[in-house]
Amino acid sequence: MQNLEELTDKLTQLPEDKQREVADYVDFLISRLPKSLNANRILRETSGIWKDEMNGIAYENALRRQWKERS
Repeated sequence: MQNLEELTDKLTQLPEDKQREVADYVDFLISRLPKSLNANRILRETSGIWKDEMNGIAYENALRRQWKERS
């Protein structure tokens, strides 16, 4: 990745309308980034996908207890 000063220099060399295009494109790219993950929500949405487990959060807690007992 290029350094910020180099990118800024290149951007300022563009005509103003092209600078707006670049800014719009960057906004578009940012909008396509995945949203931050919410582990609790994901566990709730995936509850029941593990064999004999109805609740993803309970499953995660059981795994944590198992790992705690190992140490």
